[in-house]
Order: sequence, then structure tokens, then C-alpha cells
Amino acid sequence: MTAPLLFASLEPPFPGSLFSPRTTEKAGKPSSRLTKHASGDPQKGANAPSSEATTLNLIRSSLLESLNQGVIVTSRTIQPLYWNAKARSLCQYLSGSEFPPLELPPAVSEVCHRLMREESRSDRPFVMECQTSTGQTIRISARWLDLTTQRDAGLQSSDQGRQHYILVFLENCNDLLQEELRIERKKYDLTEREAEVWMLLRQEYSYQDIARMLQISLNTVKTHVKNVYAKKRSCQGREKFWCCD
Repeated sequence: MTAPLLFASLEPPFPGSLFSPRTTEKAGKPSSRLTKHASGDPQKGANAPSSEATTLNLIRSSLLESLNQGVIVTSRTIQPLYWNAKARSLCQYLSGSEFPPLELPPAVSEVCHRLMREESRSDRPFVMECQTSTGQTIRISARWLDLTTQRDAGLQSSDQGRQHYILVFLENCNDLLQEELRIERKKYDLTEREAEVWMLLRQEYSYQDIARMLQISLNTVKTHVKNVYAKKRSCQGREKFWCCD
């Protein structure tokens, strides 16, 4: 069953792009240029990958895999061409499967289709939040992946302006909130109960709901919230730098 779609917008939360176009040699006659090694012997052609290029590719791959965001590159036919480990994990949440998915879940496909319907506004991503069956809220952001080089930008063709690849970001909003609250608890020296109340308040629960969920009185909830705000105010303007272990 497709997960319910909760929220949609066209606001751009992600500046720039994580990808850069690759430059390749044209097929056909091999280049006559040769690369000279330190020994002075021309052994490899200019199109052979250098150690620096290999290192850069490894760095790009490592950066993408280390992100807390899920990253997916898909074609216009909604076929995934690349996804990092985080994206596979979040897609598993969205599909409600015990195993990593082999194709994009319906919620991600829907966001990509909506982006294609908004192609006239291709400079802005399409953003939607979806709640999974386990109560996790996943934010999905899809935007066109621009692979146009400066040389290609000057060419006039019937295909100009038509993007062929979509870049998708996935974020677990629950994980983000938990991390923010962990930092705030340490920064403002909140008690465990104050942190619990503050977390529920950040999730837009009412005071009455919080009192019922934590089995405490309404006045106790108000006291905890008052203490949290007082601790936050006492730190304002007093610290310029702060770190969390």
C-alpha cells in the first residue's frame, strides 16, 4: 500500500549540486598525444586515467556514501542509476520491505513525476514529506541534474534545455530532530524530562497531549516548558562557539 503523502512544496532546501559533469574522449580515432612518465618513456595515452583523477573519483564516492542524506540519480524513465547506502536504507522504510529495494518506492517515483510535470520551473526542486507505516517522516526532494558544460551551453539543438537526469535527496526528519534535541540537551543542560517535553513540543503536540503521553499534570508540562525557555535565554549572547561530543 502506498504511503500517505503529507506535504508538498517547491521551495529549494538544497543549494547547488553534488555532481559535476565528466569529460570523456570522443569515440573514433585514438588520440596521438602521449603522457610522459617520470622515467621519460611515453607509455600511456592522454585518455588514460591519472592517479589524481582516480583519487578524486574515490573522494567523490566516499563523500556521497558518508552523507546522512540519501542521494539518488534517476533517469526520466524513473530508473535509478545511482543511490548511496543511506538512500537504500530510507527507500526500505518507504517501501515497507524487510529487504533493500530493487526499484524506487512509489513515493519517490511520485515526486519525480511531479517534477517532470513542473518542467517549466526546472530551476526549483519539488519537495514532499511522506510518513511511513512505522511512523517515520521522510522528506523527499527532487531536482533536475544539470550536466551542461560551458562548451555545450553555446550549442543550439532541438534537445537544448531538456534535462535527462533527476537528482533526489532523502532525509529522515525524525533522525534530524533527535540529533538536534541531543545537541540542545547538552548545550542547555536540560534534564531528561525537559528534553522529552521539548521533543514532543517540537513535534507540535499540544500541552494536553504531552501531559497525557507522559502521564504528568498539565501544570508540570508548563513548568518544564518554562524551564527550557529560561535555560535557552540564559545562553543567548553568552557563547560564540560551542561543540558537542
